[in-house]
Amino acid sequence: GDETPRVVLAFHKPKGLVTTRSDPGGRATVYDALGEVGRWVFPVGRLDRDTSGLLVLTNDHRLGERLTSPEHHVPKTYHARVAGLPDAEALRALREGLPLDDGALTRPAKVRVLGTPRGEDGASTWLEIVLTEGKNRQVRRMGAAVGHEVLELVRVRIGRLSLGDLAPGEWRELGPAEVQSLLAGARLLRQ
Repeated sequence: GDETPRVVLAFHKPKGLVTTRSDPGGRATVYDALGEVGRWVFPVGRLDRDTSGLLVLTNDHRLGERLTSPEHHVPKTYHARVAGLPDAEALRALREGLPLDDGALTRPAKVRVLGTPRGEDGASTWLEIVLTEGKNRQVRRMGAAVGHEVLELVRVRIGRLSLGDLAPGEWRELGPAEVQSLLAGARLLRQ
């Protein structure tokens, strides 16, 4: 029969949208922003309501599984503004892995300091954090675990696909090479 063409979208999820198809509380969802195209695609993983940035949506379930399965270790890059100025000890804990509130240990992560904007609200620090796993609200929980609340969070990259200059609320369809770049950096662990 006819093969449904694969659709893969990159969407810049604005803060304030939830990633579910419908929200019991009547909050706006990513589907409201996607309009007609949203009928055919589902989000790969999720971003919580207060997180913005790169969300991939597709109608290809196998691709969705490859991007989210823990075995594939697809790296996801976040920019997080945290309260205060994390010291060497806090950065080391984030990099090496640490226990979250439920006792689960995080995998080692890449963490680098991007800068310290001086705002009226006192000191805060932008960090770049690269995770190869996606526990629920993980970056926020990691920040809490080292005593630095996450104030703003943006996902800027999945694999080698970057948010680029997509404005919040905008989406575009990905070509085959870009779909490959999503999977770049993924490695299947041999059992």
